[in-house]
Amino acid sequence: MSVPDVSQLAAPDAVVALRSYPRRLRAAVLPLADDPTVEAFAERVGPDGHSAVDIVVTVTNTWVLLGQALRQILVSDEPMLHAGVLDPAQRVWDPPPGTSADGALDRLADEATVLADAVDGVASRDWSRTGTVAGGGSITAIDLVREAVRVGAQGLTDAQAAIRAARIGS
Repeated sequence: MSVPDVSQLAAPDAVVALRSYPRRLRAAVLPLADDPTVEAFAERVGPDGHSAVDIVVTVTNTWVLLGQALRQILVSDEPMLHAGVLDPAQRVWDPPPGTSADGALDRLADEATVLADAVDGVASRDWSRTGTVAGGGSITAIDLVREAVRVGAQGLTDAQAAIRAARIGS
């Protein structure tokens, strides 16, 4: 699956996409509930150095970061945003010790709901508001939401690849 072009994505479509990712990622990472073999695949580090659980944690934490940035853009004049808003290299988080695939997916579902609800509540006049990103650059509220959707799509693609690699390596 390739990552879609989100450059023209409308806010209502972003809400739908964000609400779909928990189901889609769960189906990719844990297609069989309560199966220790499937859970082991999700936790196995692949050739790129990341497991499916690592990817789910990174997507979740990125959504938290982008959700905080959206709130700052909407309520602050001239907000300064974290560099990770524009720089994916600033978005790598290790899962806390003991993080299970199921737990990571539950947290992803919670954060997807929070972000989708926040996006759903933005007034149309506010989509052009901007924030300055530390390290240079700026981003509008709608482009920030588009980035959240792109991150979800990339995470789904990467998680599917990690699971495929784990199965091949077993």
